[in-house]
Amino acid sequence: MEPLSRYATKHPWVVIAFFLAITLALGAGLPHLRFDNSPESFVPPDLPTKVLLDEVRDTFGGGDMALAALEGDIWTVPHLEDLRAITDELSEIDGVLQVTSLANAKRMEEDNGFLVVEDLLPDDLTPADLPRLRSYVASEPLYDGRLVSRDGHYAAVIIDVDAGVDALAFNRAVNKVLRAHWDGPVYLSGTPALSGYILETMQHDLPLQMLLAALFIGLVLFLNFRSGRGVFLPLLTVLVALIWSLGLGGWLGFELGTISSILPVVVLAVGSSFTLHVLNRFYHELADARSRSEAIILAVRETGLGVLVSALAAGAGLAALYSSSIPQIKFFGVLAAFGVLVAFLAATLLAPALLTLMKNPRRLPDPDRPDAIGRLMAQIAQFLARRKVAVLLTALLFFGLMAFFATRVQVETSFVSYFPKSSPPRVATELVDRVFGGSDTLTLVIDGDLKDPKLLEAIYAFEQQAKQVDGVGSAVSIADLLREINKALTGSYGLPDSRDGVAQELLLFQMSSDPEDLNRFITEDASEAQITVQLQSLSTTRLKQVTEELTSLAQKLIAPHAEKVRFTGTSVLLLEVMRLIIHDQYVSLALALVLVAFFNALLLRSWRIGLIGILPLVLTIAGQFGLMGLLGLPLDTATALIAAIAIGVGDYSVHIIVRYLEELRHGAGPESAAATSLRVSGRAVFYTALAIGGGFMALLFSGFAPIQTFAKLMGFTVGATALFALSVLPAALLLWLRRYRGNGKKEAGNA
Repeated sequence: MEPLSRYATKHPWVVIAFFLAITLALGAGLPHLRFDNSPESFVPPDLPTKVLLDEVRDTFGGGDMALAALEGDIWTVPHLEDLRAITDELSEIDGVLQVTSLANAKRMEEDNGFLVVEDLLPDDLTPADLPRLRSYVASEPLYDGRLVSRDGHYAAVIIDVDAGVDALAFNRAVNKVLRAHWDGPVYLSGTPALSGYILETMQHDLPLQMLLAALFIGLVLFLNFRSGRGVFLPLLTVLVALIWSLGLGGWLGFELGTISSILPVVVLAVGSSFTLHVLNRFYHELADARSRSEAIILAVRETGLGVLVSALAAGAGLAALYSSSIPQIKFFGVLAAFGVLVAFLAATLLAPALLTLMKNPRRLPDPDRPDAIGRLMAQIAQFLARRKVAVLLTALLFFGLMAFFATRVQVETSFVSYFPKSSPPRVATELVDRVFGGSDTLTLVIDGDLKDPKLLEAIYAFEQQAKQVDGVGSAVSIADLLREINKALTGSYGLPDSRDGVAQELLLFQMSSDPEDLNRFITEDASEAQITVQLQSLSTTRLKQVTEELTSLAQKLIAPHAEKVRFTGTSVLLLEVMRLIIHDQYVSLALALVLVAFFNALLLRSWRIGLIGILPLVLTIAGQFGLMGLLGLPLDTATALIAAIAIGVGDYSVHIIVRYLEELRHGAGPESAAATSLRVSGRAVFYTALAIGGGFMALLFSGFAPIQTFAKLMGFTVGATALFALSVLPAALLLWLRRYRGNGKKEAGNA
């Protein structure tokens, strides 16, 4: 580390020019950042369920479903005309594949043996038409309760949206049309709409959270250093790191989502601690009458190892997320790890270059007059010298208790859970669930002879029983269309009793209507069909139960008559996200802990030190999951990052260890070394914890419930990591590392 600081002090302008050039180059990538929060963005593209969903969309057309509920007296001429205008204009929005409402619904009638398919609403609608229309809709299962509520107070506009649509632009365009033509309340729900609301909230939250995090961190830095440079330098280094990180994401074409809203705060909070430690040692060296250049070199040399191990630990914890199967978490891990490592580089190169050009601070700490925090650290050291075994036994008890509660943690991936209960998206979703049976979808793909009456009867029987499952709104398939055709031709609902009868009715419909209307249900050769099941917005646990019930039902009723029955849809994708979160949590957590222990052992030249160093992390992570299980907090796409970020903020340990080993190397006894380590590095740990914790508290102002939960858990994480680093870690060092082997020589201390 010393060569870096020496170069920075000798060539400060070269260093500054280097950072400025790279910052401008990578910063130019910021406008290229793209955002995507669709269910597809959470799953790998080669996931079988995702591959099947893409195949279904290619075969039958369609995409994701959004649903607008319009409140008012629907059965009036003005409102039906408004509905017609809304339907027509929504069809012109980019990314909209199809719009379905009463305004473009069809009615089928028989005319001398021919099937006539015509618009439900006449071109010249009059009040005299309303009773007939209302009576017809009430008798049609495909319309009553699906396109209009049974009490006539809500109309549904079902919008089929391209899966790759710009959700934010889609939301804005749809809301503009609805506000222009409807004078009553409107409620927009469905996966594309919720994705749009999420992206809109992110745009609002990101600047606010960054500003608040910077203010919180700056306040703590000022309390610590009582100088402008003590605030300016750490914030400048993390600002550079943030620009490099996000700019790189832009140049690489990464698509960011909800998880990305945490990224700036993570880099700000974790990265600022590196410069804090360097500055803290710099001030102490100046207080010992060192020259400015000598103080800079000593500060980087003596704290550099700790900062390096800390940066590698944080980078390893975050980079371990690259092992995740979830693209959003994978990209977050890469960019966050890169940002943390850039913050380290800026703390050990850019900050020394700037310090070289600055005047010495007027106010310096007095080593002989410790402040209140210093005195507290001294008292902790005295307590640990007498009670180290008791402290470690207490930590073991804590670990066991938290491990027990951790088994109760549940996973939640529902989009609607992102929003507070009173937010418009959640209110809209709950209303749509209540009135129209939901706006989520699950798709069954049936392979077989779809002209076989027995298979069609099985499909219809499945639909009827599926509707009885709590959480299912409706189910639609080719069987429903055939029943409508049969009613128009014969006057009663039913399915043809022969393959020829099925083929004849399908041919009549093709001749009388747009062929695309049939292609949405069945392929041209009648070898494949889809059943679209409408679901309410369910918790992940309940969604899993409903999917299992429907799978069992399909295997019982449909599978005996079909070649194959498969499930897909956005709801199934969210269940896959749940499975991936659980699997990836174990993999990334184990990998991160191994990497941190490895870096500690490699750079500090001892496997014993490496294992001791991760004790605070292990206890903190156990506490995180135990607290989630105890309080019923779900594991979701945000809180799934908790463990990795805990490792990222767990740099407290290495600074305590490095100073402890430094004192042993200089001949101090273990108790004296622990006391000095706590007095000097412990003070820095205290303010680092305040700064990092303050930064994460900015996330409490997020518009997303999971991010708010994440912020609260991070408050616990930061406090717990600091507490364990200032208590359990020194106790372990005093018990298991009373001497230090460095450069091949044994240092002072007892065996």
